[in-house]
Amino acid sequence: MEGKMVIAASPPPDSEEVIAHGRLTDNELLAFYRSEIRFESEVVNGRLQALLGSQAFLVIAYATAMTGSTTRWGDRMVLLIPPLLSLLGFMLALMALPGILAGYAAIGKWEEKQRALHCRCPNLREFTLAASDDETRDMMRRGQRGALFAHQAPFVFLVAWTVFGLIPFYLYLHL
Repeated sequence: MEGKMVIAASPPPDSEEVIAHGRLTDNELLAFYRSEIRFESEVVNGRLQALLGSQAFLVIAYATAMTGSTTRWGDRMVLLIPPLLSLLGFMLALMALPGILAGYAAIGKWEEKQRALHCRCPNLREFTLAASDDETRDMMRRGQRGALFAHQAPFVFLVAWTVFGLIPFYLYLHL
């Protein structure tokens, strides 16, 4: 490591520290941006976990209701409970969608600020995995592919619950 100066990144400051401190060094600013990205990522993760947990519970309840008929498909409970569970699952997925999309939008804004800081302060390039523009684009592309599940999960659940809501009526009419 001859001729290279290694600058240790300071721990991420709290928002209150940032406000009280005033002007930040580039390292502190980078640490702050990363802490905000981490925070937003954890929020999105929490929202996604809540969505997945609620959907898993509802699928189990739906399957139980569908198999719980003691008579032919004419049982009114089978025509009532599964569609209600489908509606609930649909509504939960619909309500989760804006929160997940908003979280990713916030992450994108913080990442853009971080990229601008890296461009403005080339000495901070040591603190990123992407040392060149090609590597930055490659990392962004991988990040987008990695986030595809989180972005698409609510839509998948919306479609699934629509189909699940129609199945009891189809079975009633055709069996």
